[in-house]
Amino acid sequence: MLAEYRRIVNELNDAFNEFYVLSNKNAKKIDEYHLTFQQEVMMLYIMRNERITANDIAAKFEITKSAVSQVISKLEARHFIVRESNPSNRREFYIILGEEGHKYAELIKNLDETLIRKYYSQIDIADLQHMTQTMKKINEVIIEHKENE
Repeated sequence: MLAEYRRIVNELNDAFNEFYVLSNKNAKKIDEYHLTFQQEVMMLYIMRNERITANDIAAKFEITKSAVSQVISKLEARHFIVRESNPSNRREFYIILGEEGHKYAELIKNLDETLIRKYYSQIDIADLQHMTQTMKKINEVIIEHKENE
């Protein structure tokens, strides 16, 4: 039984790796921003959750606030994000997109649109929904397992 899971997981990993390689060929402009993996992941999170705090990011990624601050400082220096004071708590800052962050967000949006038009739209919507539901279930199992450790 475990051998079958191993086989399927290897196929899944191979498919994800191939997808990454193929989709990155369409994303050369993203490489021009020279973001680290961690910066890229945080930018995507900030783009989808604007007006969040460093504490929110630390909690989401299960990393220290210090680690978040290091990444945020680098993104801020490059104008990807801006810290905005929270009027109800002067010691807290909201993180919002800066000038370069808006350009990066627009690039990501355009890339997504291109991928949808060229590729995803050729896949049955039910198949895409099933794949999304399966990934969410896997994520739930991982979260549940972490909570029980």
